[in-house]
Amino acid sequence: MESRRDFIRIICIIVMAVFVAGCGKNLLDELEEWDLVYISDSTGWGVAEKYAENIGRDTGKKVRVKYYATGGLPAIKVLDVLSSDPGDMENDDEFNSLRSDIAEAEVIVFFANPRGDPSKGGAQGGMEECIRAVKPPDDCTLELYEPYTRNLEAVYALIFALRDGKPTIIRALDLYNPIISIHRERNMEIECTSCQETFNTAIQQAAEAFNIPFISVYDAFNGPDHDEDPREKGYIGPDGIHASEKGKQIIADLLSDAGYASIEP
Repeated sequence: MESRRDFIRIICIIVMAVFVAGCGKNLLDELEEWDLVYISDSTGWGVAEKYAENIGRDTGKKVRVKYYATGGLPAIKVLDVLSSDPGDMENDDEFNSLRSDIAEAEVIVFFANPRGDPSKGGAQGGMEECIRAVKPPDDCTLELYEPYTRNLEAVYALIFALRDGKPTIIRALDLYNPIISIHRERNMEIECTSCQETFNTAIQQAAEAFNIPFISVYDAFNGPDHDEDPREKGYIGPDGIHASEKGKQIIADLLSDAGYASIEP
């Protein structure tokens, strides 16, 4: 882990130097076409196309969508892909173009969950227990998610390194709660709401470390006090978990409402 952290620190220094050199120069308006890379677990299924439509409507740009929304996608997976030699990705057809796609992407959206080996920064318990809705989590603190936050930061550092100083519209998303009614029925609502707020704070901290706009889907779906049921709003589809067409449009609109300004870390 120490060697990886040292590597990421070096990348961050390089990225900062590149952006300082190019500060104030925005070439996005000169392009007729933007590439959108959408990285997410299954909570992002079907959102990229709607976001691309919004971008076209708002900016007049043509948008090419590169979709990396995969069920259960952990941050560890994304970090491994971005930090691997491209030649090592030959057996992973789903992700073997992610590095090159990011290098060419004017627009990037990112969310990945904290699942995986704790020795690599994965988190056990916490939100996973709330998602299973069997019992309240035994442990759900920012300390639990600190390795996850570090992994997210490492992903952002590598994204900016791949972009090599080119202006980038990058946005971070958090996680909504589709099963608050089940938590309520099983007397888990207080603990799981607190846990999810902690989890989403960990995501926000990673984004803010790079000046990346943070989009709270949680606030939109579950309300500002996080006590509203998105199923009752029609934001959740028939499976009771994933966003409905209406919910997908809400997420796309949140991204558009954040504007299209490129950022620097």
